[in-house]
Amino acid sequence: MTPDLALPPAPARLRYQTRETLRFGDQDIQGHVNNAVYSTLFECNRVAFQTSGNCLSVGSGQLVVLASITIDYRRELLWPGTVEIRLGVSRIGRSSFGFAQEMWLGETLVANARSTQVLIDRTTRTPTPLSPAQCDQLARWLFA
Repeated sequence: MTPDLALPPAPARLRYQTRETLRFGDQDIQGHVNNAVYSTLFECNRVAFQTSGNCLSVGSGQLVVLASITIDYRRELLWPGTVEIRLGVSRIGRSSFGFAQEMWLGETLVANARSTQVLIDRTTRTPTPLSPAQCDQLARWLFA
């Protein structure tokens, strides 16, 4: 068992949660959910967090972009099913912030991801500082 699988129950750590239903077309030739789909499932969770309004308010002249993502595949995922994806903020920087995410099928951790998001100016496409209000919003989702 790897150390990540022995972490405390995720609801105490990663409090933002969404559910995604696996689709028949998510399968690959080997009959399991294709690894590229994991990225899409994690993206759906991040986008839900960033567009919910009360988790992170993004100004009209701002965008949030993905700068990096690392996914660790823990278990094979098979269709049909519904996964729960959990998210927490791992760090807050000047114009960027980090997410930690976990994907669960029932009581089984099937994957986890770490990503960096950057707040950019919609016109210049360059990083723009997070406002104090945005930092406060993200800080509510920080985990230890």
